[in-house]
Amino acid sequence: MGVKDKITKAAREGANSLGRSQAGLYLDTDDSSQAGPSIEEVFKSFKKKPKTDNARKYKVITLCGSTRFKDEFMEAQKRLTLAGNIVISVGLFGHSGDDEVWENMDEGTLTKTKEMLDDMHKRKIDMSDGIYVINVGGYIGDSTRSEIEYAIKTGKTVEYLVQPAE
Repeated sequence: MGVKDKITKAAREGANSLGRSQAGLYLDTDDSSQAGPSIEEVFKSFKKKPKTDNARKYKVITLCGSTRFKDEFMEAQKRLTLAGNIVISVGLFGHSGDDEVWENMDEGTLTKTKEMLDDMHKRKIDMSDGIYVINVGGYIGDSTRSEIEYAIKTGKTVEYLVQPAE
């Protein structure tokens, strides 16, 4: 069952548990006179809430760098949070401690998972004011370089643990 199917099923179950008239959703009825909005229409109806004064009180920073530097990620997250920032980090440390994630994955699944994680990290950058690059010893790998280029292209600030040589 795909994600869309799971969401539709959950919406149907929610509509059925609330009672069709309360939920305003008639997703599984045969009566076309009672047909409500499609799941796509429901999602389109969600709008971003207007920002309040407190909504941007804190700067949002996404951490970028090789996941082999797990300890440095944790230290930067702690330090930046205590300095009054909202910090978004990686979802897992594929190069230092989350080896079970990759176990028993065939090559195709592994490739798709890595592509998904790279894309998700760029969406995290989209949500941020800037990035903080954890480049221990000046090391910047291909994925991190791609994230830096993306951040610059989208107008985000870029800060480094170790300032790169010009």
